[in-house]
Amino acid sequence: MLELELDPKTLKKVKDHQFYLFPLPATHTNQINRPTEYADENVLETYAGRGSNGSARLHPDVLTPANCLMAALLDYGDEIEDWSMQSAVIQNGYRPDDESQGRNYLRIINQTIARNPTIFGNTIFPDNLNAEAQSVLGRRGDPRRTAFHQHVAAAPGWNATLAQQLFNIVDNAYAPRGSNPHATGFVFDLDFAIYRNGREIQLGANTAYNRDALKSAAGTWLNKYATLFDFDSYDTGAEIWHLEYRKR
Repeated sequence: MLELELDPKTLKKVKDHQFYLFPLPATHTNQINRPTEYADENVLETYAGRGSNGSARLHPDVLTPANCLMAALLDYGDEIEDWSMQSAVIQNGYRPDDESQGRNYLRIINQTIARNPTIFGNTIFPDNLNAEAQSVLGRRGDPRRTAFHQHVAAAPGWNATLAQQLFNIVDNAYAPRGSNPHATGFVFDLDFAIYRNGREIQLGANTAYNRDALKSAAGTWLNKYATLFDFDSYDTGAEIWHLEYRKR
């Protein structure tokens, strides 16, 4: 049994649910063997194992490992009666790298600016770069992506430092077109309930909640044990719920 060291003092209750809270764990990044090859949609299958929401499509090679991971997570959650673990579901899997990916990338850019007034003040994203933001920009180092960053830095009210701060946040939250790991079929996001500021809320892949998610039993367990099932996040300090199947 892949267990956590429980301290009764960390137990919190909200109505009929209880949550164990843990000290913030040491997080890690992992850029090794990340899935990059986009999937043939015709081979994808809907995940129907433990923790299925009935809609996540994945590559067939991921189905059994995902079920093993979820079974271990959910069974341990039942054993300790922790709702963050018991409520865990595979929220989504395959997401095509199409126009919607570009629209969401632009949305995340504008959302990031609006949510960080101490960094960006009254600066707004230049309208004349909206189309470029939604285009295929590729992975880090791609000339198209580099050029886009340079265009933002050169826009009125912007500079290289401010643009770098923007993309340090944005590119750790959502990928532009041409670098979408969810399009490989080897990636999924988990959703689970967390205890935050005295309330129970759904994580919902919200990066603003990642710190609280890491302190939950589900997040602490994933941070420690997900790699034993060949899954890992690119950065558990950014998205503990984002799990990529790293084929050995």
